[in-house]
Amino acid sequence: MSKLQKCLYLIDLLERRGPMTLKEINEHYRYSSLYDSDIQPRTFLRYKDYILLNFPCYIEYNAATQKYYLIKNDYNKGNQSLYEYLLSAFHIEGMSELAIKHRDRIMLTDSPTGIVNVQPILEAIDANKGIEFDYWSFNKQTKKHLVAIPYFLRTWERRWYLVAEPDNHHHGQSVFALERMENIVLTEHEMQPSSNISVTDYFKGSFGINHSDDQQPVTIRIRVYGTQADYVRALPIHESQREIERTDEWTDFEMDLVPCYNFYQQLLWHREKLEVLSPSSIRDELHNIIRQTLTLYEKSKP
Repeated sequence: MSKLQKCLYLIDLLERRGPMTLKEINEHYRYSSLYDSDIQPRTFLRYKDYILLNFPCYIEYNAATQKYYLIKNDYNKGNQSLYEYLLSAFHIEGMSELAIKHRDRIMLTDSPTGIVNVQPILEAIDANKGIEFDYWSFNKQTKKHLVAIPYFLRTWERRWYLVAEPDNHHHGQSVFALERMENIVLTEHEMQPSSNISVTDYFKGSFGINHSDDQQPVTIRIRVYGTQADYVRALPIHESQREIERTDEWTDFEMDLVPCYNFYQQLLWHREKLEVLSPSSIRDELHNIIRQTLTLYEKSKP
């Protein structure tokens, strides 16, 4: 089994069970599907270093109790989503036999589309190569052969997306849905991106996959009524969301983003339980959408 899988196992075990000695860790490890032999102290230290370098957490040792314990880095948010994604996948892999056995008791949403294209794109990124592929355009209803330099991968609304730029470095970055990419091959020669922008900076202020170089994020304040605030608190509308004020009847949240079509859709999902307080331009736009929707229903009255 890979070092990554074993490190994910250690993270999950220490997160669930709390501080443990290496002997206690091995006692649990023997019942794992990953088990091949006990984890030796020197090997454990290598796993410990690997976790420190690659995950937003690290393992500390308490000499008084001779136990290891897990500490999460609250300041390290850059790879938090990937960490949670990998840990989630690890949980699913660990329960796969039971899940298949009791498949009549499980109902899942569809997994993100385009997953088969993630591996070759990551290989291109790792080797500093470009990619050639055929891409189907919904707008133009045509298929086009493209050569591009991959930048970032992102999931959104059950889809995998790629941010890439043309091999001639013209027109800046574009977004491609992996489900519409076919026949991906790596270029023979290395290709370097023209920008060193990070994925965090690229999507800063964006909602979902939407990105705009021309617009600046605005601070949006919403009021969520009743227990609906618990859902917004548990599953934030945007990563910049922060709670500002709470009463027995409502809770106010703020977030910084560039408003877009998908953002308005998300607000409307909460129906009458959510109200935009500011800025007035966002409030007015949402009011116009609701009014236009109402017009459609008024026209269809018998």
